[in-house]
Amino acid sequence: MKYILIILIVVLVGVGIFAYNYEFAEEDYDQKVIGICILTFSFIWMPLFIYHRYKGRKKEDFILSNEKLKEMNDYGRKE
Repeated sequence: MKYILIILIVVLVGVGIFAYNYEFAEEDYDQKVIGICILTFSFIWMPLFIYHRYKGRKKEDFILSNEKLKEMNDYGRKE
């Protein structure tokens, strides 16, 4: 999964840079290609990255509870 994400981001950035610098025969074709790259980044690469980064973690680690609030307040007072 890690290598798929790396390859996909390199391809997206490469195509985006190519479309930005290359002059196509059709007027707005470069803007369409850049837009497709941004949509692909937003709706394919980012969810895959988030899934890869946070798989195997417990949901409770990210929920703010009263116990965690008390721990944060105590930590701030110790210093």
